[in-house]
Amino acid sequence: MTEEDTNKIIEILLILVLPPVAVWFHDRACTGQVCLNILLLLFFWLPAFLHAIWYCFMRK
Repeated sequence: MTEEDTNKIIEILLILVLPPVAVWFHDRACTGQVCLNILLLLFFWLPAFLHAIWYCFMRK
């Protein structure tokens, strides 16, 4: 198992528990995307969850 595989597993677990932390872990910095995800989390968990999945795995 490579380091990249380990990071993906960690990101998946973080997305399920705390989506903003997963976005931060993906970039290793506090960016506007982290702030957006925190704002989405205040509204409801599902929008933050979907944004974290998109940001960590579908965005190129």
